[in-house]
Amino acid sequence: MTHYTGNSKGIQIIICGRGGQGVLFLTRILDEAALADGKNVISSETHGMAMRGGSVASFIRIGPFASPLIRSGQGDIIFALAESEVERNIHLLKKNGGQVYVNSAANGLGAIDATGIAHELGSLVVSNLILLGFACAHRDFPFSFATVKKVLTRISSPKVLEINMRALTEGYKRAKP
Repeated sequence: MTHYTGNSKGIQIIICGRGGQGVLFLTRILDEAALADGKNVISSETHGMAMRGGSVASFIRIGPFASPLIRSGQGDIIFALAESEVERNIHLLKKNGGQVYVNSAANGLGAIDATGIAHELGSLVVSNLILLGFACAHRDFPFSFATVKKVLTRISSPKVLEINMRALTEGYKRAKP
């Protein structure tokens, strides 16, 4: 499967959600995946009111960047762990050609009910990994499922590795690219 490699200017990813949804863990996985692919990566997190379920966002820039911040209209990919965060961050996405992956009960193009699937798996905290697995199944996503799986295996603690892998795999299997 061929994956999107961005352009000569690199790839810019926005991950957004609410406190406790795993924005920071997802950021770490994608940072590590970029490094595993031999790419330069820089990232930044904005915690906001994370401890109270408020908005949390992180930016990942892969390529020749000196700053982690993504300007309006420059993002290639948005990961929205909460559907409500799409509207708050959509201005960062490129007008043409941007990808959106969203955790939404209204399944559709770029959307999967990751929370519902996490509930089926018995662990609500893995919806971020379900969304990531879903994204990996899309041709235009910059990381292969195999690379993400290797990173997740390496950075997950042993006590949660099994459920993390099940969640990633379930998201991947349920994708309809």
